[in-house]
Amino acid sequence: MSYQLVLQVRGDSLGDFDVMMNLEKELSIELNDIVDVDGHDMGCGEINIFILATNPTAVFEASKPILDRFKLLHDVKAGYRLLSDDIYTTIWPDGSTDDFLVA
Repeated sequence: MSYQLVLQVRGDSLGDFDVMMNLEKELSIELNDIVDVDGHDMGCGEINIFILATNPTAVFEASKPILDRFKLLHDVKAGYRLLSDDIYTTIWPDGSTDDFLVA
């Protein structure tokens, strides 16, 4: 797997942490055959879930129903990078021209 996909949601409370842990677990279970959920971090007002993938855009598409179940699809930002690079490409929200940054 040569890409890192990052799902990013604003938040930093204990309740947000619980949601992140449940989301991470669901992603790991449901996408088990195509990804390696590589962990998370939380800070600076954002929560990041890191996913190793061969095709990050296809993985994000497969993640949408899960994010929707958690009522996070419209609040999440998604970006990916080559593992050998530090520059992320934003893939969600659709059509976004904002830089994708991981604090």
